[in-house]
Amino acid sequence: MPNYIINIKKTDGVYNEVHTTDCAYRPQVQNQDDLGWHVNGVDAVRYAQQNGYPAADGCQHCSPEAHRG
Repeated sequence: MPNYIINIKKTDGVYNEVHTTDCAYRPQVQNQDDLGWHVNGVDAVRYAQQNGYPAADGCQHCSPEAHRG
């Protein structure tokens, strides 16, 4: 199970992107919030949406199964 983080800054002012901690496109440390370990990106995005990030979306590179925008 990968560990996930979310970008606390919205991408293009729309989405808070969810990334694995080893994603090459993850945000800088000061712009990250830890989401913990999840089975996949869909689960991590769902968790983020239920915990203060309703605009969470999966990264197209590391969580394509959860990417919608």
